[in-house]
Amino acid sequence: MIKPYRKHIMAILLLLLLMAIRLFEKRFFDDGLIDFFKHDYLNSSLPAVSVVKVLWVDSVRYGLNAIISILILLLYFKSTELGKFLGLFFVFFYFISLLLMLYALQTYQAGHYLVLFYSRRFLIQPLLLLLLIPALWMQQKNRSV
Repeated sequence: MIKPYRKHIMAILLLLLLMAIRLFEKRFFDDGLIDFFKHDYLNSSLPAVSVVKVLWVDSVRYGLNAIISILILLLYFKSTELGKFLGLFFVFFYFISLLLMLYALQTYQAGHYLVLFYSRRFLIQPLLLLLLIPALWMQQKNRSV
């Protein structure tokens, strides 16, 4: 009875893992910027943070989110080529976001938070999963027509 639902159960478990990463972010992934972006960051200066620690913590979080996201996508869109593409895609976005975040941390001025905010957002949230699900679904749908 469970076998037809195995894929969906696995996806739910993986989504719960993504939620756990978000839920326990303060405990396991405190990069010093969590509180900054929860309060008056629009006109505040950047708190004293270790750039290396910020980049490391956000990289680990990105890696976990990326692995879980790729597993979810491969559950529904089974393909060896897709797995390779997704790996390269996530690595590409990692380096782009990491470089943008490093630049934003080095050149931050009060009120100019957008580059830091969004590059960090791409690193700590599974946004690529949300973007890739409809894209891959449409691609699969168009192939079958």
